[in-house]
Amino acid sequence: MKILCDRTQLQEAVGVVSSVVPTKSPKPILHNLLLRVDDEGITLFATDLEMAAKTRLDAVKVSRKGLLLLPAREASALLRELSDPTVTMDSTDQRCRIESGGGSFVLLGEDPSQFPEEIKLVSNKRVELPAGRLLRMIQESAFAAAREETRYAINGVLFDLAAGCLRLVATDGRRLALSYQNIDAAQAEFKVVVPLRALTTLSRAIPEGSKDPLQIAVGDKQIEFTFGKTQLISQLLECRFPDYEGVVPKAADTSVEIQKAVLESALRKTAILCSDDLRMVKFEVGDQALRITAESSARGRADVSVDVNVKGAGGSINFNPDYILEALRVCQLDQVRLDMSDDSMPAKFTLGESFTYVVMPISGT
Repeated sequence: MKILCDRTQLQEAVGVVSSVVPTKSPKPILHNLLLRVDDEGITLFATDLEMAAKTRLDAVKVSRKGLLLLPAREASALLRELSDPTVTMDSTDQRCRIESGGGSFVLLGEDPSQFPEEIKLVSNKRVELPAGRLLRMIQESAFAAAREETRYAINGVLFDLAAGCLRLVATDGRRLALSYQNIDAAQAEFKVVVPLRALTTLSRAIPEGSKDPLQIAVGDKQIEFTFGKTQLISQLLECRFPDYEGVVPKAADTSVEIQKAVLESALRKTAILCSDDLRMVKFEVGDQALRITAESSARGRADVSVDVNVKGAGGSINFNPDYILEALRVCQLDQVRLDMSDDSMPAKFTLGESFTYVVMPISGT
């Protein structure tokens, strides 16, 4: 194969597909990218056997068609370092010469026929929504998913489509994030858990605020996302997701409305003096005021009071400040609401028109 193409476009394409390449694998051939060049352009493909990514470049001058396997890490690193606007790739006998800006580099590949074939998903459950909206839903939910390998059952995000509403839900057992969107889904319904890693990879391919359509297709064991000329297929997690609807509080004794920036600033300051062994701040809700305190026997005490709009009886409740700060970072509202009852019941933060966040309080004095 021999091609001439825009270096930046090729670098971005390689970046998308190489994100699924495993850093370690008992099958070394999976450390490669497959490049398939035809008369119209080039298709790039990579897989770790649980997830696969494919994208296509059409703005390519093709001199010779062919198949090529390239080491993903070296190809990606080399393209990042090149500065010339174009790059030429010429391969014969599993050797690829890359020329750009007066430099010449040779990468040694492997036999393309030994690389896994692409997965073809069969599904009649397909929906479409703006890509930027799905990206925002991922940002509003995935941060709350469990990272610990021991909590495998919730190491992902639930995609729950029913009655024309798509909900993305994530939880680590201590907090739960829920983002939803009404879509034209006809009769399609599904409830599947998507691995966190797949959503991280997908997020890299979607520009903020994109209004371009993104299709989701769900099969028996896989899910497929198609955005423009990029496609990502991932295995689903075979697990039972917790009953999230039963976790979200339906009523509260006290509601507090507060400016996001004010709450964020107060939490950052008080969190400095939290104890290392117990990350905890105390919320005390009184007459149109919120007092946030933290104390450490080794460091000292923080005490911050802010004006808020309070409805209800008031009271006190303890939180891990890091959990709230994480959610506020992806919140786009200027004003947020906290609904709480007593310190034994989960509290609910409303952080968007379709973004709900539930946090379990900490038992403390």
